[in-house]
Amino acid sequence: MGSSKITINDVAREAGVSIATVSRFLNNPSSIRIENRKKLEAVVSRMDYKPLVYARRLAGGKLGVFGLIVPGYEGLFSSFFASEIIRGVGVSLERFNLDLHLHIYNKRDRFNNSLVDGVIFADIIDNQDQLERLVSHQIPCIVINRKIEDINAGYIAIDNFKGAYQAVEYLIKHGHKLIAHIAGDEKVQGARERVEGYRSALASHNIAVNEDYLKSSDFSRLEARKAVEQLFSLSAPPTAIFAASDEMAIEVINFAHNQGIKVPEDISVIGFDDNPSCSYEHISLTTVRQPLFQMASQAVEALHSVLEKEEDFPRIVLDPELVIRDTVGLR
Repeated sequence: MGSSKITINDVAREAGVSIATVSRFLNNPSSIRIENRKKLEAVVSRMDYKPLVYARRLAGGKLGVFGLIVPGYEGLFSSFFASEIIRGVGVSLERFNLDLHLHIYNKRDRFNNSLVDGVIFADIIDNQDQLERLVSHQIPCIVINRKIEDINAGYIAIDNFKGAYQAVEYLIKHGHKLIAHIAGDEKVQGARERVEGYRSALASHNIAVNEDYLKSSDFSRLEARKAVEQLFSLSAPPTAIFAASDEMAIEVINFAHNQGIKVPEDISVIGFDDNPSCSYEHISLTTVRQPLFQMASQAVEALHSVLEKEEDFPRIVLDPELVIRDTVGLR
């Protein structure tokens, strides 16, 4: 009989034990009587049985595999956000001797939860139903970059409101009042919170929000180019732009350079992320650092603690950091 055709039922029948006993043997041999253990060792060896990983779920077995679900979007694999999350999860899993099951969510929930012990979500964008399904199947879940209040899952996020507030206040303290914001995708919680931080910082300093200065985008350079072109076509263009990502901030600087507009003398620019690849020739971008690698690493540690120590789901909000470089000048 080929090993690919052998099932756990075949092993149980051959050894004269129950399926539950075989499952306990596969997951924790020391948990069963020595006579059954020796019998099963011989049968498994003789039949060359290779159990499917999900068979270990019987009797509460663990697979040693964490899932990572990343929302699919254009430019995913050139994205600093995605690469840092995957890197942080991967490095941390290695420390715990765990494996990774990576899944890209593209509008349809095809994730097989029988293959993993728990799941880390790299944000939630149009896939909250997927999270709810996994939770309903008692799969422990941790969400990165989004606060989840009404679902039995943990999260590790950053204070996007605070980061945006700090960025805009820094511009105000440099004498700027005509401050624009190129926002991210409104479906992303962090993008909405950055808009709130932008508005609040202006209001705190008695600066009226000019709705013409608030441009929506999707975090992409293409949409950032459209937004900055619109901003500079205004009769009173802004003197400073706070972009919701470093990629968009660099596109602002590209546009300024092509138009002969000097940074920071004519236009000040602040980004968000602290993407090390986002530099422009001889000028370094002032930005808000969000600790993506740290969030991903902590998510793995937290999920491991939930599974191994039965700890409560964490709900953690990390502080961002304003990183001052060369793209903000006095007005």
